[in-house]
Amino acid sequence: MLSGTTTSFLTDHNVPESVPKLLIDRGHDVVRVREIMPVDAKDPVVAEAAMRAGRTLVTWDKDFNHQRFMKPRFNDLSRIGFSCPEPEGASRLQEVLDLIEFTFARTAGRPVKILVAKDKILIRC
Repeated sequence: MLSGTTTSFLTDHNVPESVPKLLIDRGHDVVRVREIMPVDAKDPVVAEAAMRAGRTLVTWDKDFNHQRFMKPRFNDLSRIGFSCPEPEGASRLQEVLDLIEFTFARTAGRPVKILVAKDKILIRC
């Protein structure tokens, strides 16, 4: 982790436990959706909770790429979406975590959208 830089995350219910564990081990603040709301909470409710708490949403849910999340009400949502197989999530995150941490440090609170795939990472600031 970059010196003095920590990010707050909200991990969706479909995120394997190895991912928040890795983030916590790196010194980040992590809350799991299941700790604060029902597992069947709708995606817009989860997104709203992340934005209100100032947390970056971590998810494997491709629904967050749909048109409804392009609406202005979600402009402030920062999100890390994974499209690699779940068993590879923590190892893939480990490979790109320095870049992700650097991105959050450089954007100084502005919304960030990150896609972590098996063989690439896409970052939109």
